[in-house]
Amino acid sequence: MAQKPRAESAGFEFKIGNAEESFSWTSDKVEQLMLAIEDGYKPKSTPFYEGNPNLRKGNIVFNYTPHEIREIKKCATDIVYFANTYCTVMTDFGLQTIKLREYQEEMLKQFQRERFNVCLASRQIGKTICSSIFIAWYSLFNYDKNSLVLSNKGATTREIIDKGKTILEHLPFFLKPGVIKWDVFNSKFDNGCRIIGQTTTKKAAIGFTIHLLFMDEFAHIPHNFVETFYENVYPTVSASVNSKVIITSTPNGFNKFYDIYSSSEKGLNEYSPFRVDWWDVPGRDEAWMLQEVANLGSEEAFNRQYGNQFIASSSLLLGADSLKKLQQNQKEFIHKEISDFENENVSYDGLLWDPTFDLDEVEEDSNYWVFSIDIAEGNGGDYSIINIFKIEMMDEKDWKKVASPGSFVDFFGLRQVGRFRSNEHTIEEFAKAVYILAFDMFYSENVKMIIEWNMFGGELIKRIETVFPQRNDFDEEMIVKFKHRIDAKIKNFGLKIKKDNKPIFCQNFKKCITQNKIIINDKKTVYEASTFGKMPNGSYSGQLGHDDLIMTSINSSEFFFTLDFSDFVEEIYDTIDDSIQAKIDEILDKDSKGGNLNYDIYDLV
Repeated sequence: MAQKPRAESAGFEFKIGNAEESFSWTSDKVEQLMLAIEDGYKPKSTPFYEGNPNLRKGNIVFNYTPHEIREIKKCATDIVYFANTYCTVMTDFGLQTIKLREYQEEMLKQFQRERFNVCLASRQIGKTICSSIFIAWYSLFNYDKNSLVLSNKGATTREIIDKGKTILEHLPFFLKPGVIKWDVFNSKFDNGCRIIGQTTTKKAAIGFTIHLLFMDEFAHIPHNFVETFYENVYPTVSASVNSKVIITSTPNGFNKFYDIYSSSEKGLNEYSPFRVDWWDVPGRDEAWMLQEVANLGSEEAFNRQYGNQFIASSSLLLGADSLKKLQQNQKEFIHKEISDFENENVSYDGLLWDPTFDLDEVEEDSNYWVFSIDIAEGNGGDYSIINIFKIEMMDEKDWKKVASPGSFVDFFGLRQVGRFRSNEHTIEEFAKAVYILAFDMFYSENVKMIIEWNMFGGELIKRIETVFPQRNDFDEEMIVKFKHRIDAKIKNFGLKIKKDNKPIFCQNFKKCITQNKIIINDKKTVYEASTFGKMPNGSYSGQLGHDDLIMTSINSSEFFFTLDFSDFVEEIYDTIDDSIQAKIDEILDKDSKGGNLNYDIYDLV
């Protein structure tokens, strides 16, 4: 006897017409029906939209199990759980369940948590799939919400929507939305939610009530209408307190996207910034970067594709590898209460420290310091800076980067531990801050000051000498002297920066950063370093605002060419472990004999 189709043997009774709505579906019944259809059974009616077994028909009656209800609640509150448990995408190896990277999880959490988001992302980091996951999740777990997906190209819009549709199609049946409409750029579900796709035009989104506005590759919207486009599209969501705006893009120069993203970083708008760099992707290390540079033909081409740089990378002082290193190691320097400033009633809000730095170190006579100082008027314009560096032996892993060392002095460098930054302190107030740091806090005999010799440099020295009339510990030997002209016979106070020597100072600093001979960790200083470079007229300066912190860092690199640096290092060298001295002596001896400097320091005896 022929076996009955599985649906019939299960006792299914499919009805048509109005009675169909009374039929109650469950996950088990849907699964049994699918098996029966595979066996050749042809039902008169199904719970599938237009007969597509990957789509659930809208407004069917469905009974959920307690487990399914728990899963729905969990997915609705935790988008990362939803993505890692239930989302499927097409990969090079076919359809696979998503396993989010750490930064992708953080991105989705922020999209879920914040109302306004702007994301700066390198290429090929999975931005599109994150966008698709969020749009699918938002459409599943809301009621009567419209999502509008906009991109500079119709193909990009379609890719985002298609990936979202793939996710929805491959969800378990109990999670699928009930489909009312399933067009290429317009889908509607029985919970009242819609997904609409458009390309960016001047009049995009006009006439729609939008609750989720997703704008991809925003920086690549043509500049001739991006302002009009944004002015038209933003009001479609801003009026609703429950609406969301998500902007994502790779950089493309100074445009509306740059304005929104840079303002978000400064807290000047409601957008929450999110950044993904190429090195955030697992497996993308320096070797990967070098291979990509070779494949693309130049570092400039690599930076255009992966660098997250608003500025043309060819004009930046530091290369991609150095910027990566700085940005990975940057820290938010913190304010610490200091009684010496409180006692003198001197404002020091702009004095911040490396969070791992112990302030007790400044009083010890075994530690040595450099203050790199630049002074401005204090009228709200340029900043007055005290950039504080500690003289330390370089990390042993970086010794091999020192080409042809002449003495043990070449194995020492500078590490940024603190910085004072203010554009409100007058020269008098700034002089007080310098004095308190150098004489009340630090062991003053171990402090040297590099003062940029501008119109205020000489005045600052005079003020330091007299700022506290009742006491004067100032010694002019603290001020490092430099030649103010190449042909000068004598050295004078301060470092005089001119058009002929500034490029040299910049290149010296670049070399020091590459060798890890100068370590800068302060987040603000690193930001200035990432935007500092050559201007169209050939001069070096910050290309996105102030450059006072990075210039004082550049100035500090000139300290390596002074006797003051050698004298300080000799004092430190006498106190270090004999075994370290022996390693350095062996390296110097090998170099003097013409040996290969590409040694492994851990193999040294």
